[in-house]
Amino acid sequence: MDYSLFYILIFGIVVGAIISIVAFSSMNKDKKLRTKYDERQKIARGKSYMYGFYAMVFTEALMILLSVLDLTKVFGHFSFFLVMTIGIIVQFSYAIFHDAYIGLNTNLKKYLIFMSFVTFINLMSSVAAIASGEIMKDGVLQTPFMNVLCTVMFAVLAVELGIKSLIDKKA
Repeated sequence: MDYSLFYILIFGIVVGAIISIVAFSSMNKDKKLRTKYDERQKIARGKSYMYGFYAMVFTEALMILLSVLDLTKVFGHFSFFLVMTIGIIVQFSYAIFHDAYIGLNTNLKKYLIFMSFVTFINLMSSVAAIASGEIMKDGVLQTPFMNVLCTVMFAVLAVELGIKSLIDKKA
C-alpha cells in the first residue's frame, strides 16, 4: 500500500499548524496565542459551539440516510470533512452575529488580511484542480475538493463579517 498521500497530508497538517500558531499569535494585539473574550462573549461562544455540534450531528444523520440510499459515494472520504465544514460554518455564523467571534485583543485588520490570503490560496488551488480535471475521478471527489470546501467556508466567513460590519455601522 502506498502511504505517500498520508505522509504528505501529515506534513501539510504539521506545517499548517505551525503557520497558524505564528499567524494567530501575530494577529492578537498583545502577541499572545490565546484570544481574550469577555464574559458575554464566552457565553455566546459556548452556544455557538453547541449549535455547531448540533449541526454536525444533524448533517451526519443526513449523510447516513443518504448513504442508505447509496447517494454519498460521490463524497468518498470527504463526507466527514463536509460534516465538519458545516458545523464550523454554523459555529462561526452564530458567534459573528452575537459579537463573540472577534476577541478583545484581536487586530481585525491583520485577521482579515490573513484570512483573505488563505481564501485566495484555496481558491487558486480549487480553480487549478477543476481546470485540470483533478477534482473528481471515477465519479468520486478527490483530495483537491478539500480546497473547494475551505474556499466556500472562508468566503461565507468573509461575507458574514462584512454584513456584521455594516450592521454595526448602522447601529
